[in-house]
Amino acid sequence: MTEAVELSAPEALVLLSLPRYDGRQALKLGFMGLVAQGVLRLDTEDRPGLLRTRRIPHLTVAPGLPANLPPIAASLVGVVRAAAPGGLMKDVVKQSMREYGKQLAGFVQNHVRPMLVGRGLAEIRQSRLLGIIPLARYFRTPAGEAEKIRIEGAVRNAKTIPQLLKNDPAQAAVLVAAAGAAILLVEELRPHYDALSRALRGSDGGGFYSADGGGFGDGGSGFAGLDFGGLDFGGVDFSSFDSGAFASFDAGFSDAGGGGDGGGSAGC
Repeated sequence: MTEAVELSAPEALVLLSLPRYDGRQALKLGFMGLVAQGVLRLDTEDRPGLLRTRRIPHLTVAPGLPANLPPIAASLVGVVRAAAPGGLMKDVVKQSMREYGKQLAGFVQNHVRPMLVGRGLAEIRQSRLLGIIPLARYFRTPAGEAEKIRIEGAVRNAKTIPQLLKNDPAQAAVLVAAAGAAILLVEELRPHYDALSRALRGSDGGGFYSADGGGFGDGGSGFAGLDFGGLDFGGVDFSSFDSGAFASFDAGFSDAGGGGDGGGSAGC
């Protein structure tokens, strides 16, 4: 491909795994990407429990969003709005199941795969199961294979970021930019999100700014310059996922139900 492809995190995940996919993981990465961009807000509430204090995550929509969001972002924002006002993860997942089906496969089937097809990265191929039952599955195109190789290399390089954050934060930022939104697939980085956010802000400690001067990392509302497809690093704020908040988000999403393996549909 002649131009870099700005994929969202769920697009990158599904592209790497076609013809199968993990629907729940794709959906979770979709929410994570929008939190990192400042489109959604992830807050935690401490509630006393019988043996320990529980951290309860709340997912809400940030104010001041543009009217016309790209399809994937618009769908996820709609789910979170429907889970308002509390935005408890159990309510977000419950609403996700209403929107995408009990196994959450509809998120990939109706939103992510069509985007990959539209980008020329995936295509549908017809076959027959046991020579009788018609079967349609999605596979990577040659362009998709090339993008898969690029993403895998960027993700592999991104695994070295924890070592770079202390001694060479500028190089760490370069590797983040190379990975794009696929950086959220690198689980080894999750304990380092706060340090990564500081590295992306630069040594002067300034916040993130979009092309029109609206600050996202500092809570601004200038969404005009934000690229909702990939991660615009003028807008990303990894510090939204402090260790406690992310753990609560991850556990709340995983434990609330909603299908363990969206790939159970085998990409059909």
